[in-house]
Amino acid sequence: MSYRSGMASTLRPLTLVAVAAALWGCSGPASSTTVGEESTTSETSAFEVGSGPLFEVSIPEAITVNVASNGEHFPVVAWTSPGMVSVAELDLDRAQIGPGTDVSGEIDPFPHPIERPAIAIRRSGEVDIAFTTLVGGGGSVYRTSWDREAAEPPTLVSGAPRPETVLVHAAHTPDGALVLSWLEDSTLSIAIPDADGMLIELEMVDDLTCDCCNPVPVVSGDELVVAYRDLERSGTATFRDVVIVRTEDGGVNFEMVPVADDRWDLNACPFSGPAVVSSGGELVVAWMDARQSVHPDQSSSTIWVDRSTDGGRNFGDDLAVSRTGINRWPVLAVDETGTLHIVWEMQGPDGGILYAYSTDGGRSFSPPSVLVSHQPGSGAPGVPSVVVHHRRLIVSWTDATGGHVAVWDLDTPR
Repeated sequence: MSYRSGMASTLRPLTLVAVAAALWGCSGPASSTTVGEESTTSETSAFEVGSGPLFEVSIPEAITVNVASNGEHFPVVAWTSPGMVSVAELDLDRAQIGPGTDVSGEIDPFPHPIERPAIAIRRSGEVDIAFTTLVGGGGSVYRTSWDREAAEPPTLVSGAPRPETVLVHAAHTPDGALVLSWLEDSTLSIAIPDADGMLIELEMVDDLTCDCCNPVPVVSGDELVVAYRDLERSGTATFRDVVIVRTEDGGVNFEMVPVADDRWDLNACPFSGPAVVSSGGELVVAWMDARQSVHPDQSSSTIWVDRSTDGGRNFGDDLAVSRTGINRWPVLAVDETGTLHIVWEMQGPDGGILYAYSTDGGRSFSPPSVLVSHQPGSGAPGVPSVVVHHRRLIVSWTDATGGHVAVWDLDTPR
């Protein structure tokens, strides 16, 4: 697949909106599937979450933290602290995070809990990092790379600084080229490499999105998919439904496809975007919405999962993974056995960071378990990330005491 930018200037956001409207109008909303005993896997967990993690490492100065692994090299932790983005190896043998390397140089990152540094690890072990800035009301996207020894000076990816340039996420093409996605003023931007490997921004791939809900890219074969939360106004309603855009020609043409099979009318930003992974040739998307609630009554929200077996052209019925409470910020990981792992945040004193898994590609999930509980004095744990590395489940989160990374053994018998 050749990722090109030659048609960027001819992209028409209205075409995407028209495609979405046609898809909604032709198919109509499908019936939702709510999780129950019949749809939850009856298999026992591959490990005992109640036994606690193998170890936990805290980063008191961290405003936000992210973890990544490509399954071959070392897992990587990146975090933002005041005036700095740092990256380090997570040493599983020594149960510690290595010395952090400042990869932001003279560029000040946007210090916000949901503005996690984006991480993508190449097969060579070199790590690509992207982060956002906010200076004088205008934001930008920068990228750099790190090889355990040093970091390249950060380079600008986005165009002129614009308000609300936020929530950058990263992925790699099969040949190791970097792909980024982020939001600018409630529009979707995607950066893809040209023939010389330079990242070129495609602006306004969608010209109206939910402005606080992260867009997440994934590359599967010749296809680039970005999952995000769209925004559509219709009369007095404001719909914030999860969709994907997909391209098979390196960004020349994009198609929008709805994922959620019911509409969510919300006249406010939920601060929770989707997650997407490619597993066994299928796409799996997870997100939250509160379709069962009427704004401003958001007494409960649900974590949903949906699958596509044809590269994102169509999705099936939504599956509810969470059962009660206010749930948000789902993140996904898939391990070498094909098991899907989902982690999310549940608010409230009985909440924390929750976990479930699927051994059948997302058709069913285990009952949710609490990985990290809400501790008095620490505040609510939130904004998690998750990876699996050599049969170790690695989860990060932040709370009032800073950033945290914990590791569980997936092979510990129940």
